[in-house]
Amino acid sequence: MSFDAIWAWFCDGENFLAATQVAVGLVTAAAAVALWHATRELAKETSVLAKMTSRPFVVCALESSDADATALNLTLRNTGNATAFDIKLEMSPALPKPNGDKPEDDTLTTHEISLLPPEQALHIQCVKGPEVHGKVFAVTVSWADMPGASDRQNLSYKIEAKDGFRAGWNTKGPHHIATELERWGKEGLSLKPLDGGKDDE
Repeated sequence: MSFDAIWAWFCDGENFLAATQVAVGLVTAAAAVALWHATRELAKETSVLAKMTSRPFVVCALESSDADATALNLTLRNTGNATAFDIKLEMSPALPKPNGDKPEDDTLTTHEISLLPPEQALHIQCVKGPEVHGKVFAVTVSWADMPGASDRQNLSYKIEAKDGFRAGWNTKGPHHIATELERWGKEGLSLKPLDGGKDDE
């Protein structure tokens, strides 16, 4: 078919309208396919994001103790949004014992925790700050989303004692308050009223 014949066919009003409708239909179909593909990819990404934000995420650090600013607590934190199960921690070299003595195995400290709720912290071992000053520890933390699950998340990194050291600042915890109240009771002291020190008559 020659170009003149094709042009003559298009110049016919009915043929031109039919060709226009076909073209519009093809463009609409292509747009629908593209929209379906984009919607499917968005749904996949949303599902992955929702799954990631609803999972546990456990980290470990050395943090200054509330009981003594020169002491450090080996602390596990679940910064995720779900409970972590079957938590395993490996730390190398090993931490000294709380009293400063060397551990039986000085190459590795290990701890296993059955569960840790979201946004919760667990102090699992105390250590004297001077005993770990300047040391770098290799940490590996692993956990599962469900108890006994074979699919586990693993996180490996390095930490230093100075990262969580408060440099001498101390915080009064509940045990300090209880100790002070007990001492006041033994010494016969009492709390004064807040109304200028006058007792009710």
